[in-house]
Parts: sequence; structure tokens; C-alpha cells
Amino acid sequence: MSAAMFSSFRCKTRSSKVMLRRGRKRRRRIEDALVAPEIPLDLLIEILTKLPAKSLMRFKCVSKLWSSLIRSRFFSNCYLTVKTPRRPPRLYMSLVDHLLCNSLMVCHYPCESVLLSSSSSAESLEQNLTIAGMGGRNMVVLRGLILYVVCRTASIYNPTTRQSVTLPAVKSNILAQKSHWNSLLYFFGYDPVLDQYKVVFTVALFSKRLKRITSEHWVFVLEPGGSWKRIEFDQPHLPTRLGLCVNGVIYYLASTWKRRDIVVSFDVRSEEFSMIQGPLKLSAFSESVGFIEYGGKPAVFDYTIMKQTGLVDLWVLEDAGKWSRKSLVLQSCQMHLVDNDIQFNVEGTTQNGEVILAPETIISPYYILYYDLQKNDMRKVWIRGIPEHWFRKLDTNVRFEFKLMDKSESILHLETWMPLLIFFPSKL
Repeated sequence: MSAAMFSSFRCKTRSSKVMLRRGRKRRRRIEDALVAPEIPLDLLIEILTKLPAKSLMRFKCVSKLWSSLIRSRFFSNCYLTVKTPRRPPRLYMSLVDHLLCNSLMVCHYPCESVLLSSSSSAESLEQNLTIAGMGGRNMVVLRGLILYVVCRTASIYNPTTRQSVTLPAVKSNILAQKSHWNSLLYFFGYDPVLDQYKVVFTVALFSKRLKRITSEHWVFVLEPGGSWKRIEFDQPHLPTRLGLCVNGVIYYLASTWKRRDIVVSFDVRSEEFSMIQGPLKLSAFSESVGFIEYGGKPAVFDYTIMKQTGLVDLWVLEDAGKWSRKSLVLQSCQMHLVDNDIQFNVEGTTQNGEVILAPETIISPYYILYYDLQKNDMRKVWIRGIPEHWFRKLDTNVRFEFKLMDKSESILHLETWMPLLIFFPSKL
């Protein structure tokens, strides 16, 4: 090979290598343009908190990072605080047979138009949404979780993750006496400072006409290795209503041997009890008294004479234990909505501030009432599609419970609390 030919070959080889390097750089630039950069963690959290809970349950399988993030307490708290349109309000109805200690929950996701419509609207419940063994008495809703009781045993259910945890039995001296003159209630509270959920158990032994009352109080911190701890309180009382948690404090109506109009408060963080004098001329045993949250404060909804006169008294607990009174008169054209033969129970309030009144027993056809305290307006919503055998099963041993979940959804995983976990598989 001549020198000229060798020089030409070397030039072509160098040119080919240069072109090859340029091609590789061009392909790298194209690949870099097609591959999305890694999403910053704060932006990822902001995106995920706006998604439906159904999608988040599926996205746990994307990666270990996503699974750890979605299951963390930090993310679950962020998810509850973000206000985005998710599911419409959810109805939870439970039928409990106390003689057999069986329970059945029917849950339904009604359309938003139903709960905001006129009294002529109705929606059908889907019978295939029944969950045997779920639900019970004295249901309490807190931050997307449901506390319920069956045969004196408390459980907590997360409708979003379909998980339930059953709390251990309380070794109470009062319950060991097996007296018919005893009463027990569970209360559910949350401390936003320490990010702790706690269940308070109060059991009372009382004599006829409440001349003597003995009570015990127990607290269970929902965390790994949690157990019941007895809390001393030197003022025996008999709880008469389900409580509610407002700003880290549990409130409930109670009676002592001296007074029938006491409000008991329990600070979830310090675990200390205190008593507050209730509104005047109020009996905690009245069937027409409900305990609700109004304007971020505990309030007593007294509808004792609503059926006769349409009058409703709303007592709001202000600072320093003072009560403010607001009287409402139901419009005369809506008096027909309140049936004199039906006893109604207060089942809480909606996010719009409407008080929910539900019949104490199952009636056919079944309906609930919404009382708007701001507009002084009442409307009736029919609940259709309840299985017919529910109405035939009613007797003295059967209790009907009703709760409205509103739009709050919790993705908190209960297995992070304690090992007593029951998982109910379902298509999310």
C-alpha cells in the first residue's frame, strides 16, 4: 500500500470514528429528551394527595418508595388536610343482633345530587355491598375511621383500605360483677400535636334512680404494643350519649347522682377528665337531645318540643365553660316532615352544617331528615333499596345504626398500630 493510499485510509477511519461519536451523542440527547427527569419528592406528594384513594391503593405496587410513602403517617395526614373533590358522602347502616352477637353493615356511595336535592328525590342502595360481620352499635366517625361495638367488644374499621382491627377486652372490675345495672360506652379521640389516636372506655355501675354510681375509665393508645390503661377520676358519672372529639378534646353528656345535665371533657393528650355544667333545664337522659359539632365547637341540639311547636334550641359551648343559646323555629310548611309517631336520633352533622335526624328503628319506606341550622330549613331524603328481610327481622334484640361519613377518606394502614389485624379483601 502506498503512502498516499494509507494516509487516505487513516483519514476515512478517523472520519468514521468522529461520525460514530457524533451519532452516539445525538442518540443520547434524544434519549435524554424522551426520559422524564426524576420528580422531586415534594411535588410527588402534592400530586398523590390530589388522587382518589382507590388509585393510591393501586399505586403502592409502583415501587418501594411509593409504597412506603403512601403507607406513612405523614402522607396519610397530608391526604386528610387537602381539600379536593373526591367521593360523595357515604352512608353506613348497620344491623346488629345482640342475642347472637352478629352484625351486618351496608355501605353505599350515593350521588351528590341526592343529598342536596329536594325531598322527592331518592336513591337505591346496592344490596351487593353488604359486608357480613362488619359494623355494630354506637358507631363513631373520626378522620375517615369508624369505631363500632359488638357484644361489648370495640373495633376500628377503615372503609378505604378495607381493614379492621379489634381491640382487646377490658379487664374491668365492674364488668366482672355481671350486673344488669351497668352501662358502657367507647369514645374515639385524636391528638393533633402528638398525632395519636386514642380510645376511651367508660363503664358505670349504678343503682335504681342513680342514687349511687361507680365508674371506671380506661384509655387505649392505638400504637404497636398498645394496651388498656386505667385513668383515675374521682367524680363517678354515667355517660348517656356518644361523644365527639373537637380540637383534641372528647366531649360527652353524662349524669351524676346529683345532676342530670353534665358535660364531661377528656383531653386526649394529657388524659385528664373534667366536668362542665350543662345548659339549664337540660336532661342528659332526654331522648330528644343530641350532641353535635357546630362552628368547630361542641353543641347540644335540643329538639324536645319540635314535634309540638317546631322549636329547637341550640346550646353552643363557648370558652370558659359558658353556653350560648340559639333558638330556631321550624317553618310551618315543613312541620309535616316530623312524624309524631317516630322517634328520631341525632346522627351528627354534614360538612355543610346540616344536622342529620334518623328514625330510631327501621321503618318502611325509610328516610332521613336534614336540618340546615343556618337557613332554618328541613328536607327529607328517602333511602330505597334496603333488603326486605331487614324489616322482617326487627325485634327487641336487633338494633339499627346509621352514620354519614361525609367526604373524609383515610388511607391510614391499621397494621401499623397493632398485630390484631383482620383484612377484608375487596376490589378497590
